[in-house]
Formats: sequence, C-alpha cells, structure tokens
Amino acid sequence: MLKNKKNLKVLKLAALTIVFTIVQGCGENVDTSKKKEDSLAALSLDEKEDSHIHDNSTHSHPSKRIVTPEDAQQLWLFPERKDKLGSGGLLQIYMDPESHPNASSGFSKYELGVGGALPEHKHNKTEEIAYFLSGTGIVISYENDERKETIVKEGYVWYTAPGEWHSFQNTGNEPLKLVFATVPNAKHGLLDFFKKVGVEPGTEPSNTLSAEEFAKLASDNDMILKPAEID
Repeated sequence: MLKNKKNLKVLKLAALTIVFTIVQGCGENVDTSKKKEDSLAALSLDEKEDSHIHDNSTHSHPSKRIVTPEDAQQLWLFPERKDKLGSGGLLQIYMDPESHPNASSGFSKYELGVGGALPEHKHNKTEEIAYFLSGTGIVISYENDERKETIVKEGYVWYTAPGEWHSFQNTGNEPLKLVFATVPNAKHGLLDFFKKVGVEPGTEPSNTLSAEEFAKLASDNDMILKPAEID
C-alpha cells in the first residue's frame, strides 16, 4: 500500500512537470511571436522613414521640372557687335548648377552662326553629349593624336569624353543648332565659363580680357584651350 502511494506521487509529479513544460513552451511561442511582430513593425517604420527621407532629398530644392524657352537664360557668345550676333553663338541654358543643383546633368541649346567656330579645347572633368537639330558643320576630334574632321547634320549625336581635344564649325549657310548635356552638373564647369564670357542679347560685347586672362578663365572652369602649334 505504501509503495502504491509513492508511485502515485511520482505520477503526479511527472504530470505537473509535463504541464509546466507545455505552459512554458506556449509562453515562449507567444514571446517569439510578439518579438517577430515588434520586429516587423519596426522594419515597416524604418522603411517609411527611409521613404520619407528620400522624398525630402528629392524635393529639397524647388527646381522646375518643366523649363520653357522663356525660363532659359539666353546669352550671346562672341557676337560681332551688340546688335548683330554674326558668327557668334546664341546659348540658352535650361539646366545648370544654379537652377538645378540636384540634377546630375546640365542641359542647354546652342546656335552657332554662319562661319562660326569654337577654339579647340578639352575638359578634364566634363563629358558632353550633343544632338544636332539643324544645319551643317564639321566636328573636330583626335584619334591617336591625328586630327580628324567629321561632317555632322540634323539627327547626328556627338559624344565627347573627358580629356579629348575637340571643336566644331558651322560650314553651312544657316545657324548650326544643337542641344547638349554636360556631365557632371558641377559649379566652375563649362556652363559657368559661358556665363562669364557671354553677354545678354543686345549688350555691347566685352573685349577687356587678354589672351592669357581668357585662357586662365577658361581653365578655371574646366575648358582647357589647345595650345597653338608652331611650325
């Protein structure tokens, strides 16, 4: 009889142990589930915060998404006189570091007058992509240090990598028109140089810079002029 009582106590103890283990397991499952829910909630919150931060950075500057010709800054480059552009160029700047500081590229339109040409030059940091809208001209480039002239006209695309000497001329009987992108859209770049040497249409052109001063101004804005070859 005593032995049976001992066995009964053992069975009760075993039963209590099993029940305790089950309850503890349920508690752990609840805690684990709660932790998972908390983690998912935190992750969702982080994602929302990241999205919010991205939106702020994207729209932190009130740059125009649509730029009209009236919005663009217009400049005459090397006009014949204040009332005549002649073989100079009409530049329309649609996007630059000042108007679109968060943009990766600047964007402009250029019209080179009949008989006009740009001096041969290169950019150490800037690459250019141009699309010719109308007119006829030649692009000057170099391959293995050999000068090359290529005819360009409407529909042609011209790419110039940093460090490449290049130029172009208007060989037709109408303005040579193109649009071009400058990458990166950085301060003290090509567009800044044009803004410093250009004048508003109808303004008397300035010729106060010496050749050395002009070359330094160009170099300071990533436009390095090709030295003249002496025979």
